[in-house]
Amino acid sequence: MINKRISVALLTAALAVGVLVPNAALAKLTISQRINVENGRIRKFEKSGELTKKEADGLRDDMADIDSKIAKSKAKNGGKLSYKDQGKIDESLNKVTLKITKLQLAKQTTSK
Repeated sequence: MINKRISVALLTAALAVGVLVPNAALAKLTISQRINVENGRIRKFEKSGELTKKEADGLRDDMADIDSKIAKSKAKNGGKLSYKDQGKIDESLNKVTLKITKLQLAKQTTSK
């Protein structure tokens, strides 16, 4: 029970540090750059075994959904993203970033 509490506390602390710091850096990237970064993270973590193929495929599906949202938004706005659409895309990317980090950290805490 104590080990479980410690694991949860460590996971929460790691998420807070691991997610908040990269998000500050990611805020300066364009949407296209962020997509490339997240796709790279998915490949890297799948290759290292921190993500299973099923998890990586699910994350790729999430990224494909974001790509389709971008295409639809650009189609309705003459090839550009509105500020509102940019915000929605950023929120979606934030969710995927958090999901990747949670899956990666879950593997790290269970393997130790």
